[in-house]
Amino acid sequence: MNKETVIVRESYDWLTENKVGSDKYEALIKYIEMKYPNERIIEQQYRRLRFINYVGVIVCSGVRYEIIPKINLSIDDERQALLSMLSITNFLPISFHERVKTGEGKNDLLSAFLTAFIERLLFELKKGVYKTYETSTDNLHVLKGKLEVTQHIQKNAFHKAKAYCSFDEYTENNLLNQLFKAALMIVRQDTEKHTLKLDMERCLGYLEHVDLFNFDAAKLDQIFFNRQNERFWDAAIFAKLIVENASIYSRGRQSTSFSFLFPMNLLFEKYIEVALREAVGAEQVKNQHAEKRLLRNRKSGYRNILLKPDFVIDQTLILDTKWKSATYNERTNYNPADIYQMYAYVTAYQKAERCILLYPNQEKEADHPLWEVIDTNKTIEMHTVRIDEFQKTIKELKEIMDA
Repeated sequence: MNKETVIVRESYDWLTENKVGSDKYEALIKYIEMKYPNERIIEQQYRRLRFINYVGVIVCSGVRYEIIPKINLSIDDERQALLSMLSITNFLPISFHERVKTGEGKNDLLSAFLTAFIERLLFELKKGVYKTYETSTDNLHVLKGKLEVTQHIQKNAFHKAKAYCSFDEYTENNLLNQLFKAALMIVRQDTEKHTLKLDMERCLGYLEHVDLFNFDAAKLDQIFFNRQNERFWDAAIFAKLIVENASIYSRGRQSTSFSFLFPMNLLFEKYIEVALREAVGAEQVKNQHAEKRLLRNRKSGYRNILLKPDFVIDQTLILDTKWKSATYNERTNYNPADIYQMYAYVTAYQKAERCILLYPNQEKEADHPLWEVIDTNKTIEMHTVRIDEFQKTIKELKEIMDA
């Protein structure tokens, strides 16, 4: 059954109750509140909402919601840009590099995620299903392992030919494989691509003798990795992401909801970090630099107000990323608090000559200001950089730093 797909751009497009219907609209809000109670995922107004600072996919009550970054491109290209950023930054444990290069993820963000996960899992399962020694109990006709006396007496008072035993069995029915099976069953009904369905069924075939049950946080924490199963690590992290963010709703019929959501401000920061290291050399870039404090308490002698710029480059340039539009109605748009923050940086870092606020290029850009700190040669600057093509991002960063 084809699901309805709704595509919105983060911090820009509003999703209305009329668009999806009141039941599905309320189910979406309920799911977000349940699974992301400590995050501001949405901004709500009367019968409408929009997603704030998060991108990705939510599947809820028969609707697939794609939240993509607004970078002033077509929907397909913005989706492709998101996949490229996820691939370049290793923000997820499974790479989307081939999917991005071939354009395979252009039409369906969810299929791109699931294809990467299922292809990786199937590749490892073909090499051999992970097995462990697990303790089992059963009422047998032969003595095997250890006789459990209490249970034996309870169950076999009138069955003298049986013995209730506990024994170790080398089996694929372990927590790791149970995690994979749970994740596959959650996304199974939302997989519409034929080749993806076939690969999923092949995975489930390898896991045929694995039990299916609902995971909680305690069970997930019991999964450990060693030399025998570390090859499954990245697929397991992806499966855990599915299971942790899954919920069951019953509205006339049972349906599963799950999501892949990523904080766009952190993704943008990580993307710029990778690009900076390519542009100027990894040894020149210090990220989340936390060696300076703004003030010193005369009474105690302690230094206070920790400063933590996103990047310090060769001690002379400070750069902070801001995932927001630098332009509104073709005019410069900035938060004065960000400027005060940059002033604090350039004051505390005596060798720093430039402080840059870096924004994504999202629309027709204004002529952004360049401030000079009075009685110094230090500057505070606003710049934007395109994020749709990695090599062009590197080129523009070099031009900004050479200016």
